[in-house]
Amino acid sequence: MKIKVIACEVMKEEMLSIKPLADEDFEFVSMDYHLYPQKLGTELQNIIDRSVGYDRIILAFGLCGGAANGLKSSNCKLTIPKVHDCISVFLSPGEGCVCDFRKEVGTFYLSCGWMITEKSILSDHKRILEKFGSKKAFRVLNRMYDGYKKVLFIRTGYPSEDEVIDQSKEIASLISCEHEIIQGKTSFIEKIIRGPWDDTNFINKNPLGILTEEDFGIH
Repeated sequence: MKIKVIACEVMKEEMLSIKPLADEDFEFVSMDYHLYPQKLGTELQNIIDRSVGYDRIILAFGLCGGAANGLKSSNCKLTIPKVHDCISVFLSPGEGCVCDFRKEVGTFYLSCGWMITEKSILSDHKRILEKFGSKKAFRVLNRMYDGYKKVLFIRTGYPSEDEVIDQSKEIASLISCEHEIIQGKTSFIEKIIRGPWDDTNFINKNPLGILTEEDFGIH
């Protein structure tokens, strides 16, 4: 069975650490699209439409703010994890329903993959600092992230992870939050790639079947 995996770049390192099979192709989508769910949905549909010759296309995404709503594959099966976002993928137990994971309110989640985007808090701080100076930059950032109480860093075994953890601690300090580190899991990432794609943890659509928010448990 020939498979195409379309994944968010936040999972790129973890996915590529799982040795690809000869019949697997990967394409990674920039995290920048996550700021704009409608644009992300359009980009995903474009990639799906130009991905031909596959038996199954796997979207390594969640609903992602509605970006997956309305997506379809015309020529092959379409599979996507039954999750709201990538955080659930890193924190799922790997067995049982990944949907059982519930995010903590007021928690800002980070991993090495999230830190590679230029839209990070450190980049925001640098731009504001250069424009307004340190005191105003501190006030602006704290206003922007006022609802957050904790920065939670998810370890995934990423190369140079300790260096990135230091950056996440700097972020916690900048937005006046406590900092915590937890061990994430990559077992569900492997399941996304290799299966089995059970109907408890995944949404499986036949050709021309359309993804809806209801598929993800949102009514």
